[in-house]
Amino acid sequence: MIFLCRLSMTRFLQGGGESGGSIAARFVGALLGAMLVTSVLLILMVLMVMNRGEAPDSKGSYKIADIWQPDRSVSEFVKPPKPKRLAEATLMQPSMPTQSLRFDMPAPRISLQAAPRPTVSLQAGLGGDFARDTDFIPVYVPQPLYPRRALARARQGYAVVEVIITTSGGVRGVKLMEESPANYGFGSAALKAAIKLKYKPRVIDGRAVEVPGVMYKFSFRLE
Repeated sequence: MIFLCRLSMTRFLQGGGESGGSIAARFVGALLGAMLVTSVLLILMVLMVMNRGEAPDSKGSYKIADIWQPDRSVSEFVKPPKPKRLAEATLMQPSMPTQSLRFDMPAPRISLQAAPRPTVSLQAGLGGDFARDTDFIPVYVPQPLYPRRALARARQGYAVVEVIITTSGGVRGVKLMEESPANYGFGSAALKAAIKLKYKPRVIDGRAVEVPGVMYKFSFRLE
């Protein structure tokens, strides 16, 4: 505004040689022009100051709403305790009537008879009549096996053997003299057993001698 007033005064002074009426008219015109320009400038300044304090136009900008997230409370995980082992419960089952079936059947009676046990009776003798002599009684007699064929047919029998008593008390020269019944194995069983007979040696004048012709009888019986 001061600049405009100075400008008007400068023009007024430059036109000092003119007439007083024209000078007055020019001064008034310059003053009005200066006032108009000053008013316009003041209005613009006021508008600019007011626009600075106002919020920007909503059409040209987008306002983002604030998002509020609630605070999360983190709870500490606690491991649940192991359930106690329950005692085994006894299940009560409904009792059902049991029907007992009775079968009146006579028990079979089975009579078991023991199988005959084979035994062998032993007899010793000297000569054909088996005369007993304490000098020729064996001190050891082996038990002969009962023949299978005779046992299967339940047959009994005997066998007579002849031996030679040696100076040491053993026997040699075993011979089968008699067998009854034949073909049932009594003789072979008697020969196998007679080989193991033991006697007391015969001593004459302080010297042991052999004794030939000593008979021995094996009897096979079933009991």
